[in-house]
Amino acid sequence: MEKRLEAAGRRTYSLVTMWRSIVSPRRVASRRQTDRRYPIIDRVEMPVALLAVALMILSILDSVFTLTLIANGGQELNPVMDAMLQKSVSLFTSTKMALTAIPAIILVATANVLLLGKIRARSFLAAAVGMYAGLIGYELMLLNQMMKVTQGQWI
Repeated sequence: MEKRLEAAGRRTYSLVTMWRSIVSPRRVASRRQTDRRYPIIDRVEMPVALLAVALMILSILDSVFTLTLIANGGQELNPVMDAMLQKSVSLFTSTKMALTAIPAIILVATANVLLLGKIRARSFLAAAVGMYAGLIGYELMLLNQMMKVTQGQWI
């Protein structure tokens, strides 16, 4: 008869484990009580995936609108991003995408984790999408005002 390993000994993770979870995801929720403390998921639910995609699309729109506004006399209000922009546009955009994509990936992978005691990580992802949507609305308003000032012609 084969001896079963203790729970701690059975759960070893490696690059092979990570590769298998990407190629053939199985875990939607944790099965064991010991795993439920940090429920990292392999399979992403469609609403969570759509939130992450929406966040990245809004981030791209924010970059385009910000660069358009700056090209027409606006300024970047975030001092860190302004410093990146002063160095190069590609550094600005790549930093902006990384600062959006990395947290989005973490929030998707930990979508079921309770943060601050009661709030699931997916709720923070939804809040980020809402805030970005508000920012895009504000930028569209600025672009509209800029179009009126320049009488429909971009400078």
